Amino acid sequence: MEENTLLVVDDDKQSLQTINYYLQQSPEKYQVMSATNGALALQVLGKKIPELIITDWDMPHVNGLELIRRVKKNPATAHLPIIIITGINTTPENLQEALEVGADDFLRKPLNYVELYARTAATLKIYRYMRTIEQQKQDIAAQKHRELSSKTVELIQKREFLIEIRDKINAVLPKLKGTTKKEVHRIERAIQSNLNVQNSWEVFKVHFDNVHPHFFKNLLGACPALTQNDLKHCAYLKIGLSTKEIAHIFNISPNSVLTHHYRIKKKLSIDSDKKLIGYIQLIA
Repeated sequence: MEENTLLVVDDDKQSLQTINYYLQQSPEKYQVMSATNGALALQVLGKKIPELIITDWDMPHVNGLELIRRVKKNPATAHLPIIIITGINTTPENLQEALEVGADDFLRKPLNYVELYARTAATLKIYRYMRTIEQQKQDIAAQKHRELSSKTVELIQKREFLIEIRDKINAVLPKLKGTTKKEVHRIERAIQSNLNVQNSWEVFKVHFDNVHPHFFKNLLGACPALTQNDLKHCAYLKIGLSTKEIAHIFNISPNSVLTHHYRIKKKLSIDSDKKLIGYIQLIA
């Protein structure tokens, strides 16, 4: 997206030149791109994304309302603010219609350059403010995601360490006798108890839901047949755990994890050449 760059669309060449002149002479020194109808405007948007679109309503081929609909339908341009201008469709009903399809503001011809400056600046100010808020939300979500992934990996590593100690204790237990054997066995039980607590799905789920509050609902909406075990695998994939790390959590082999993921793919009707993790990452 090109900041401070505007796309002006109008089939009336004189009107287009006038708007361009006003905007280029404004205190903001906007960079202005032009198109003489909606169809050409869509071609321009395919090559370069402005920060704001100002479009006439009544145009051939693709009029202002249809242009707005197509812009809002395209994920690459749906976020762009749009001001629609008209000298014909000036009733309150027209205004409502324009706002309902996605226009952010409405200007009547003949244009007053002061009003053009004011509405353009105000629309951009609101848009930039909303972009900042959205970016902050994304940054916070990303930080929470990183913290959850890091904490989960840390617990996995601690669990692996405890399993290693437990196994070593079990290896020497038969060689011990009397009080020493009882004391070491007590330590082994304490380690096993700690392992059971660490492996608690419910503890993980509380933190996961805080970061991805709609994930399980949306996933089950896509496939109600997913089991609780399926959801666990998908959640661990969502936070970026590897096959080996997931295998440690479930105490199964990496091959068993891959087999389970293949079954989940079939339930979700994912093509065999597609990866499950790619699908999971798209679930909000």
